[in-house]
Amino acid sequence: MKNNIEICPFSKPILGRWCQCEHSKLADRCSGKLSCTRKDDLKESCLELDEAFKINTRFILGVIDSDTELTHAQLMKIRCGGLLGMKKVLKLDNDELVNVRTVISNIESLYGKIDDFPYSEIVKDIKLFKHRK
Repeated sequence: MKNNIEICPFSKPILGRWCQCEHSKLADRCSGKLSCTRKDDLKESCLELDEAFKINTRFILGVIDSDTELTHAQLMKIRCGGLLGMKKVLKLDNDELVNVRTVISNIESLYGKIDDFPYSEIVKDIKLFKHRK
């Protein structure tokens, strides 16, 4: 029997307390993966943001070939550093843990589409991000 659970691309950052999302729930205790409770455009926009991070930040990691699989550490760097950088650019509350949904909502209202966000403004945050707290 195949598992139809849609794993949240921000599972590891959420579990590591780098960000939060009210639509995530523990899907697999052993692997520490979160599923998304949404089955609509909200879930799609999270997947779009994750893909945009991968496309727009590969050069930061020195990855030129788009077929190269990113490591866990690289994914954490672009996802966490990217969200923290977006939080600054969007001028969200610095004392609060960054909320993935809030970031996406702000991007969509200010820039129209996730792809239109100025990713060049968060390069420094991604480069400086350290996975271990």
